[in-house]
This record gives sequence, C-alpha cells and structure tokens, in this order.
Amino acid sequence: MSALTDKYGPVYILAEQLGGSGLAANEDNGHLTISGQLPTKYDVNQVWDKAKEIDPGLDDGDLTLSLTPARSDIYGEHEIKPGENLTRIAQHLSKGKLTPHQLFEANRHQLDDPDKIRIGQKIIIPNFE
Repeated sequence: MSALTDKYGPVYILAEQLGGSGLAANEDNGHLTISGQLPTKYDVNQVWDKAKEIDPGLDDGDLTLSLTPARSDIYGEHEIKPGENLTRIAQHLSKGKLTPHQLFEANRHQLDDPDKIRIGQKIIIPNFE
C-alpha cells in the first residue's frame, strides 16, 4: 500500500459501501484518481465530503475524484433516522434549497401524512440544484 492509498482509502471504501460500480483507484506520480459510478448525486456528494474530511480544502492536490451518478432523475435516497422529520431532512440535505413540502410531494407514493414517517423508511430526495 502506498501513502496515498492509506490516506484516501476511506474515500474508496465509502464509495464501495454506497454501491459504487466500476470503481478504480489509479496512482500515478504522487497523484491518486478514484473513478467510477455511484447510484445518485447524494452518494457522490457523500464521497466528496469524506475526501474533504481528510483534506479539508483539498489543497494537497494529490486526489482527483471522477465519480458520476447513475441516476439523474433524483438527488438521492435517505433512510429515516431517529429524531428526524421532513423539515430537518430538507434543511440538512439541501441547505434550505428544498422545502419539507417538496420532500413530501416527492414521496406521495409512500407517505399519506408529512408528520408520519417511520424510522428505517427510505424516502426519495428530489433534485433541487
């Protein structure tokens, strides 16, 4: 294992855990490129966030992420955790660009009431950017 593989291994592992396909990590001349496809843009953003945890400003210049989402019709999917509601989820995932009502409307096929979501339930996060 190289120093870059050790440094950015958690990024690659997260991409695998999120259901990445065609993943590859190629190191060349002190630079690591991780490429492949992830299910949604939300998954791609989670991998970017992991990379920023390791190198906050991505100033080291030793990593390139070339990841694409397989689905473009939605931003992503989210599994409801204890204490969450549609307002918190919308605020957290979209930084205020998505309203709880938009989140509810995107999930009308499985939600009858915006106040009745269940822990473990998977909801769709619509595109908002």
